[in-house]
Amino acid sequence: MPQRSSEGAGAASNGQPRARRARVLVVDDEESVRITTAAILEQEGYEVSTAADGREALSTAARGHFDLVLTDLRMDDMDGMTLLHELQQRHPGVVTVVLTGYASIESSIDALRQGVYDYLVKPCMVEDLKRTVRRALEHRQQRQQITELSSPVVEIWDGVLLVPLVGTLDDQRASQMSSALLQAVRSECAQVVLVDITGAAVVDTYTAAHLINTVRSVRLLGAATVVTGVSAHVAADLVKLGVELEDITTRRRLADGLRLAMELVKSAAGGR
Repeated sequence: MPQRSSEGAGAASNGQPRARRARVLVVDDEESVRITTAAILEQEGYEVSTAADGREALSTAARGHFDLVLTDLRMDDMDGMTLLHELQQRHPGVVTVVLTGYASIESSIDALRQGVYDYLVKPCMVEDLKRTVRRALEHRQQRQQITELSSPVVEIWDGVLLVPLVGTLDDQRASQMSSALLQAVRSECAQVVLVDITGAAVVDTYTAAHLINTVRSVRLLGAATVVTGVSAHVAADLVKLGVELEDITTRRRLADGLRLAMELVKSAAGGR
């Protein structure tokens, strides 16, 4: 189903860019349901795409960023439950809602296990559909804000950025942190980035790999990286994981990293 958009939707009348419309993907093997549901949601101001089954939905999701996926459960080729599982693995930032005509206690429990926000039964009242989608998108926005606050990029001195990692680093949070950090390095012309892992709950293979990629990406932008909060047991864990630390500057305490960062900034200033 082709997407409909109004002319000039990308800018407001005063010349200022408008906020991006939430993008919704409707997945159902019944064409009439897809068309009707898409029309209702487009009237609410959302940008809507459709797919006839789970496989087509995954292909569509891979080509564009969606905020919400509304899916049926019983479909040919790839059913809704498999789709929900794949979305959770590939696009953890997407919020999902089930709309099905084959409701059961088992399917609702399975859907909730896949992280579904809500579970609607056909035929569904139009107002219930609108309200559920609106609340699901609000939930996604709140979740995203919490994620961003949990991995802030802070400029502590001119040319020195600090990224404190607290808790567990998952796919969504790692991607958000990396994007925010690289953008900050460019915009602030940062010379040194401190990545403090004192509060990291777990330093596993994924976290270690992300730290290495972060160091390399920042280095390509011309800034030095110092990883702090590397205690003896964390260092031992990194060695067990086969992480090469020779080309990564580390310090046990954040205070030591701060002193090193100041030395690097002063050294760079003196060499000009």
